[in-house]
Amino acid sequence: MRTFTPFTTRSLFSELNNLFEDRPQAHQLYATKTGWFVRVDLAGFEKSDLELHFEDSALHLIAEKPEGSASTRPAAHHKFTLGDEVDSLSITAKLENGVLEVTLPRKEEVASNKHITIQ
Repeated sequence: MRTFTPFTTRSLFSELNNLFEDRPQAHQLYATKTGWFVRVDLAGFEKSDLELHFEDSALHLIAEKPEGSASTRPAAHHKFTLGDEVDSLSITAKLENGVLEVTLPRKEEVASNKHITIQ
């Protein structure tokens, strides 16, 4: 979080704009019968600026512009903890018009009790 320092050469309006630039990106997480769906607003980021991985029952998203980039967009770091029910091998993601959409399917249920016929 930025703090306002009144004794700088920057104007009050410039400082206020910087405060609003630091707000986190909007994101939504939905649970469905078949899994989860995550949508994150990442306007200004390209696919090459994103790192996405699933580890320790959580979806990790890092969005950073390369050093030397002219962008004023702050880096974004998100972690969505979802539990052990995610089928991590079937996760899909797409970035379109500045919106990242990630689909995380549930693992198919494994029968915990099965009737065994004695022969």
